[in-house]
Amino acid sequence: MSEHSLSHQAYIAIKNRIIKREYRRDSYTSENQLVEELGMSRTPIREALHQLQSEGLLKIIPRKGILIQQLSLKEIRDYYDLRLAIELQALRQLQGYLTEEHFHPLEQLISRQQDALEHQAYDRWLEEDKSFHRYLMSLTNNDVFLELSDNIRQRVYYQPDPLRRHAYYTASTEEHRAIVAALRNQDIALAERLMTTHILRGREKAVSG
Repeated sequence: MSEHSLSHQAYIAIKNRIIKREYRRDSYTSENQLVEELGMSRTPIREALHQLQSEGLLKIIPRKGILIQQLSLKEIRDYYDLRLAIELQALRQLQGYLTEEHFHPLEQLISRQQDALEHQAYDRWLEEDKSFHRYLMSLTNNDVFLELSDNIRQRVYYQPDPLRRHAYYTASTEEHRAIVAALRNQDIALAERLMTTHILRGREKAVSG
C-alpha cells in the first residue's frame, strides 16, 4: 500500500475517533499512542495529523502531544447561525424549481431515516440526516454552500446517544416531512419557518448536550 493510501487510512481512522468523541474533552494523545493503536508507522500518521490540524480538529503541540480541539459554546452557536443562513438561502433559491423528480429522493431519505429509527441505527440516521440537508443544497448548484455545510457538520460533531437522542431524532424526522410538505405546496415562507425552528432546535441540543 502506498504512503498516500496509508496516510488517508490514518486520517479516516483518527478523524472518526474524534467525531465519535472517543477522546475526552481537552484530552491529549500522541504519535506513539496512535502508532500503537493503528498499527502504522509514524510517517502516514504524522501526515494525517497535519491534515486534521489544518481542518481545526486538533492541535499539534511540540513536546506535549496532540490536543483534540473542542468547540466553545459560542463557536457552536456561530456555526449553527451560519448553517441557518446557508440553508434558508438555499430554500429561497429553490422556489418554483422543485418537481416530482426532486421530491422522490427527499421522501426516500425520510423513509430511510424512519427505518433507521425503528432499528435504533442512530449512526445511519445521522448519515441520512446529512444527506437530506445536503441534497436540498445540492439543487442550488452552489459548491460553496456544500463545502461550508460539510465543514459545519465536521466541526459540530456529536456522538449518537440512544438514551437521550431517540425522541430528538424522531421529532427531527417529522420536521423533515413538514418541510418537504411545505415545499410541495410551494409555500417557501412556511418551509423557511420550519427550517429555522428545525436548525435552532439542533443548536440548542448541541449546546446543552
